[in-house]
Amino acid sequence: MNKRKLLTILLCAALLCSGAAAYFYTPYPVAPQPELLHISMIRRTEQDAENTLTYENITDRIDPDTLIRQLTSCKATRLPVYQSSYTLGDMLYEIDVLYDEQPLHFVLGKDYLVCEYHRLQNAQDLINVLDAMTAAPTANP
Repeated sequence: MNKRKLLTILLCAALLCSGAAAYFYTPYPVAPQPELLHISMIRRTEQDAENTLTYENITDRIDPDTLIRQLTSCKATRLPVYQSSYTLGDMLYEIDVLYDEQPLHFVLGKDYLVCEYHRLQNAQDLINVLDAMTAAPTANP
């Protein structure tokens, strides 16, 4: 094989690899179309008088339009993040929604995950909006 063909093959391989890397490292919008988004449930971890962590369903305390606007601005990494599990103490909020008839599960807290395997880029903004709507700031774990 002559040098010119080898150089062409190496250049094509480099372009393909850089294109794939750019794709995988570019965040994607999680739920970009608000009309396809339906909020099912929002839970928040609470600590009672005995320091026991429990869930509180706060769906009825949240303005759905404000939350939908915030969720449509959320971006996540394309590369999956694997972890064995998370505990109630690691979480601040859990949000269950349907987007285009498909379930999405947001876990906001220590690791800021969405769909359980992709890290949210702007999770703290979402936490701040939820804190403002419930008028009770959460303590970051």
